Amino acid sequence: MEFKPTIFALSVLGLVSATASATITGTSSVSATFNTTIEAGTCSAQVQNASGAPTSQINFGDVFKSDLANKTREEAFKIAFTGCAGVSSAAIRATTGAGGSCSSASSLNFGANNNTAFELWNGDSATGTQLSCKSPQTETVTISSGTATYNLSSRIVVADGKTVADVTTGSVTSPVTFLVTYQ
Repeated sequence: MEFKPTIFALSVLGLVSATASATITGTSSVSATFNTTIEAGTCSAQVQNASGAPTSQINFGDVFKSDLANKTREEAFKIAFTGCAGVSSAAIRATTGAGGSCSSASSLNFGANNNTAFELWNGDSATGTQLSCKSPQTETVTISSGTATYNLSSRIVVADGKTVADVTTGSVTSPVTFLVTYQ
């Protein structure tokens, strides 16, 4: 018997061709579910005196009536932001604290006892912007590398509608609350 390579080759080709024409199936799509929790960014904020020491009171020491009349008693302080995560700025607004009030119904000044008041300044009184007690404005502080400093100052003055003769001696306080919104 003589071997015919042509017929054998055609037979093998026919077998391969029949297998190749069968339907090829595969995955037509895949899916995934993404889960996360959106967290508000935050920082640690702290009121500090001019030297950078933490404080909850800005101490003016002894103040004389002439200091009030001349508006010469000013104390620098700051709000320091540290450990900030997920925030690029902080919006700050000064409002009267518990039991506090404005010096008068239309005053920029924060009221105090003994016919005195406190001006609050972004920066200092010579070059800064006075913050309003009556219509608190929002100041924005840019946070970089997780930290920021908001420099402020306060100046003790005679209360609105009063004169230095109306000022009485004794301890003077004026509570102020800083509301912070992180962005």
